[in-house]
Amino acid sequence: MLHPAEMVPNLTVETLSHGRFDLREHAGTNGTLLIFYRGLHCPLCIRQMSELDAKLGLFADMGVETIMLSGDDQARAQETADKAQIENTKVGYGMSLAAARDDWGLHLSSARTGSTEAAYFFEPGHFYIAPNQTLYFGWVQTSPFARPQIDDLHNAIKFALEKSYPPRGMFRGRVPEDN
Repeated sequence: MLHPAEMVPNLTVETLSHGRFDLREHAGTNGTLLIFYRGLHCPLCIRQMSELDAKLGLFADMGVETIMLSGDDQARAQETADKAQIENTKVGYGMSLAAARDDWGLHLSSARTGSTEAAYFFEPGHFYIAPNQTLYFGWVQTSPFARPQIDDLHNAIKFALEKSYPPRGMFRGRVPEDN
């Protein structure tokens, strides 16, 4: 399980048009926003990719690198990007399902009978990684619904940067007994 203020695992994936992405080498000045998406079959993911592309400048202006990535192969990732009509968003592909689950804590699903889903895929995850490669915040979901909105992610990162707000959720000590 990933914990706030602790180092995240390294992540290296190929991208559609930005070469190989390595989290340790391509982090933004003020961190990196990783959005793990389900794949081509997910209309919510396509919409989110389009929304991110439209707001990419807001993250770039803050010095935050962004990437959306899936376990899809290159052809399916390209089709997703084409459907989203993106221009500049980094789209990573070929993410290992084992790494998604074991390193990043993402939930895996298998295709429903008769669907266009990949045989196996991961459910969404959103992570803001601080410049020192530690987790600042993250969302891990068990379904495609109710994911953070791009504006909410932008506003949260902006607030954290402007206010030097510390990561939360780090307490690991003994909690007092409930009365």
